[in-house]
Amino acid sequence: MKAVVGPRPAKPVHHARGIRAFAWYARFVQDALGCLCEAYRLAPLCVAHGMLPWRRRQKNVFALSVDSNRTVLGDTATFRTTPQTAGGPHNSALRRIRHGLTAMNGDEHREQRQLLTPMFVKKAVDSYYATGVAMTDWLMSRWTPGMVVNMHREMHRLSLRISSHVLFGREDVESAEYKGELIEELFVRNFSPLCWLFPFNLPATPFRRLLQHAEKIESVLWQSIEERRAVLSQTPDVLDMLIQAHSAGQMSDAALLGQATILFAASFETQANTLNWTLFLLTQHPKVIADLADELRVLRGSPPTVEQLDRMPLLEAVLKESMRILPTVPYTIRAVTRPTELGGVQLDLEDRVICSHYVTHHMPEIYSEPQRFAPERWFTIKPSPYEYFPFSAGNRICIGRHMSLMLMRVALAMILQRWRLAVVPGATIDRVVRVTLGPKHGLPMILTPQDNHFSANPVQGNIHDMVDLRHVRSAVALASRAAA
Repeated sequence: MKAVVGPRPAKPVHHARGIRAFAWYARFVQDALGCLCEAYRLAPLCVAHGMLPWRRRQKNVFALSVDSNRTVLGDTATFRTTPQTAGGPHNSALRRIRHGLTAMNGDEHREQRQLLTPMFVKKAVDSYYATGVAMTDWLMSRWTPGMVVNMHREMHRLSLRISSHVLFGREDVESAEYKGELIEELFVRNFSPLCWLFPFNLPATPFRRLLQHAEKIESVLWQSIEERRAVLSQTPDVLDMLIQAHSAGQMSDAALLGQATILFAASFETQANTLNWTLFLLTQHPKVIADLADELRVLRGSPPTVEQLDRMPLLEAVLKESMRILPTVPYTIRAVTRPTELGGVQLDLEDRVICSHYVTHHMPEIYSEPQRFAPERWFTIKPSPYEYFPFSAGNRICIGRHMSLMLMRVALAMILQRWRLAVVPGATIDRVVRVTLGPKHGLPMILTPQDNHFSANPVQGNIHDMVDLRHVRSAVALASRAAA
């Protein structure tokens, strides 16, 4: 399915029932972005009645308009957030380790957010700067000229190390990364199509293996927690601070496990994929990366200081545009807590509403030429919080957004000063969504010491449904004709 939004649809509501509703579910599991864009082309509100045979009374609503974003994301009393993993049986490890901030609602969410906020204020965020510099240096020390790397894997490795250090920093690197890899695998298993289509705890099923993997994560985290309680640290990391809150009675067992799991997953996965897509987009737009290289020249090869980052408007605009055109979190799901109405559609308790960052960010009435990567647009536009929300919106906006933005700008500035990157010609760049939007087959890139000789190589895949890369094909065609 094509992930192209298209013009605003004329029909206000589209309904699907029975087998047609289940077909929507199958399409969503197979290709969430293609399904969301197909829904938008039909109507701003697409209602699937009984999308799941075992939940025949439940309505699932694709609410794809700015007004819906404002209503659903702004009214957290009526539309509660839902966990990022499958449910699992009551009192299962899967339910406990998913009980982090992103799955909490009401008073519990407000109290836990207040508890975690000091870990992500500016002073705390600035203290993570040295970690970002050290880990980016470490990653680049492994690279050699002419080397072909899977940049998707490299950015995951970098983000894994950074997030592991911030959350589990007083453990040895191997132990911290092992925890990160277990949590990463949890989401890969969770978004297996068979887990979604057949979520039953039966022997030899992917869902049973997901439950067993959650038990393993819970066991590893508890072992680490007990070891830390036995040996206190003068320089506590985030997990130490969570343990202190738990010991003070401010956090339940499930919340302690859930915060450790979800804070790591949220920081690691979103950073990694945003860096992936940003580097890819820059390699495909030589003029943009040349202008950015000019802006970075003031650094003279050194990492940017926190103060210097604030004086780099193009670097900030590049990240903003990358998160607009390829948002690492492309949709969000809310559950209805009380009977209400949305766009003339009656919603009942536990109905589901899906809003989409991706669809909103590609609406042509908000962003001219929405599939064109144009960082310069951010010097003249100022969309509302419900027209541009890569970190969500309202009182559930991402608590770690400032840390993430700072670390990503540091990494990009360091990498782009030292290396010129080029996608391997003809590489297939397809999308996959497992909570976050990433490249399905990786991002193969060629490393060359930075010489400012920027050019773009053609690629294949459904990336062309999301980003307008016609200029690359045109440039390659012209070069081929000139050579002939």
